[in-house]
Amino acid sequence: MIYRFDDFEADDDAFRLTTDGAAMPLEPKALRLLLYLIERRGRLVRKQELLDAVWSDAAVSESALTRAVGLLRKTLADDSREPRFIETVPTAGYRFIAQVEVVSVAHDSMGVPSGAPSLTPQPRPVAERRKLLRTGVLGAACLAVLAAVTWLIASRHQSEPIRSLAVLPLANLSGDASEEYFADGMTDELITQIARIPNLHVVSRTSVMAYKDPRRSLQEIARQLNVDAIAEGSVVRSGSRVRITAQLIDARTDRHLWAQSFEGNASDVLSLQDNVAQQIAQQTRLVLLPPAARPPVNPAAHDAYLRGRYFLNKQDVSHSLESFEQAIAIDPGYASAYAGYATALDAAATFGIGRPEELMPKALAAAQRAIQLDPQNGEAYTALGSVQTIYSWDWAAAEQNLTRGIALNPNDALAEFKYAIYLDATGRPQDAVTHMRHAVELDPLSFFADRRLSATLYLARQYDAALAQMQLAQEMEHSPGSTDNYLSLIYEQRGDRDKAVEHDLIALHSYEPQLDMHGLLHEYQQHGWESYWRARAHALIATPARPCIAYQIGVSDLRVHDLDDAFSSFQRAIGSHCYSMVLIRVDPLFDTVRQDARYGELLKRMHL
Repeated sequence: MIYRFDDFEADDDAFRLTTDGAAMPLEPKALRLLLYLIERRGRLVRKQELLDAVWSDAAVSESALTRAVGLLRKTLADDSREPRFIETVPTAGYRFIAQVEVVSVAHDSMGVPSGAPSLTPQPRPVAERRKLLRTGVLGAACLAVLAAVTWLIASRHQSEPIRSLAVLPLANLSGDASEEYFADGMTDELITQIARIPNLHVVSRTSVMAYKDPRRSLQEIARQLNVDAIAEGSVVRSGSRVRITAQLIDARTDRHLWAQSFEGNASDVLSLQDNVAQQIAQQTRLVLLPPAARPPVNPAAHDAYLRGRYFLNKQDVSHSLESFEQAIAIDPGYASAYAGYATALDAAATFGIGRPEELMPKALAAAQRAIQLDPQNGEAYTALGSVQTIYSWDWAAAEQNLTRGIALNPNDALAEFKYAIYLDATGRPQDAVTHMRHAVELDPLSFFADRRLSATLYLARQYDAALAQMQLAQEMEHSPGSTDNYLSLIYEQRGDRDKAVEHDLIALHSYEPQLDMHGLLHEYQQHGWESYWRARAHALIATPARPCIAYQIGVSDLRVHDLDDAFSSFQRAIGSHCYSMVLIRVDPLFDTVRQDARYGELLKRMHL
């Protein structure tokens, strides 16, 4: 069988997936899963059925299925929120929903497909010719009606302003792959400038980077990102000259609205970006106030800054810090470099790359310096508010700076992300969910935004929604250390202790691989829930000291009602500025001790 859907063909006999005749690279298990779903298209296929059918030769957990679905989504460019091919039924399974054409290919004794057309034309019967004539007349009438409707829709859209936009990654026309960071960095800066246009929804960079090498039409991309228009273009740097070519397409009508090239010295690159943003504002019939005059940028400092952004987006925080430091050394008056440096330092502390007490004061100083140099730098306010939330616990100043960051960069998903954490820390979980949902709207293909929305839903006690959201995140990226930990917490609150332990062990193995996972699992299977957490806490005591190890031990002690040990661990976690401690006002694990005076002491120490 050959199954045709959209631009793809899944060949059961040849065991391959192709598009436009080209084979798509896909793991065998993922392809087998795709074929199994296609064969049962239209109906819900339960997770256990898929595990039994596709992984019958191996004992695997549900995460293997989730990862395979994620690989299929990436290969098919399928959006889990608005799927065209594979629909996720939360907690249950999956359904293949696309229309499929089935081609049955049999071969005769000469090896020729029996369904192949004859080389000699054969006259059709009279009845069939009449049927085809009627069909042709009807089809022509339908096409005429469709053309009229399309014209009416296009006419209507021409009078409607553009309210949402995605800026696709600028193509690197230098012919040098090592210049890719420059094209990506210019895309980031251009998105930031266009996002200043009031009343225009601009998709964040993480989501548009998924279309760096698009296989989809612009209209399909616009539909997946839920935008009215697409801006795309290219950039090339030659010596001291930079040229940006951009065009704007109304995806509702597939109409080219504008195209133009901008060229100047590398020191004037910020002005080139401003010019592109102004032109797009005019084409979208919205008004962008002229930016404050920006002095020429030092090309070497700008180049180092773009490298910093590139490495930060790749989660290579160490190289990002080095690049931002280099940019600042070259140009000590470069506000954006200080803001980027503050953001990278914040990320390093969050990811456990260095000690918070060493990193966060530097981040605080860098963000403040950026604001001194440029009071309109939204990223600097967001970074400053984030540090004040998770490190210095200056709650009034944190909210002021975070909301200022959102006001200056209303399309910045990270600003919404950071503010949602603040709202949880200060006991406003429903408001946190609202802002995280907006972050996901701004960056719909971001794994980090989806994962944080799930965590926010968990903290708001919306456990079913949290589970469904985390499963969507898992399909986007296989990251056990940052997904299975929350899956474990969600299953714990839902009362499924077996799955809670299963996912906890997966997460624990990702960041403490030296521990005896089989021994811990045996402890749970033989002696139960409380024995598992005691053994887990005992194992963590011997691990290297990190900011949140004490917190991990403390919540294990909470589960077994060893409150003296638990509160002692939490005091140590505060001393090491463990990020998780700022969320204890809404953390369900603390529900049983909120009346304990020692819990109040923890809040007081964090100025809550």
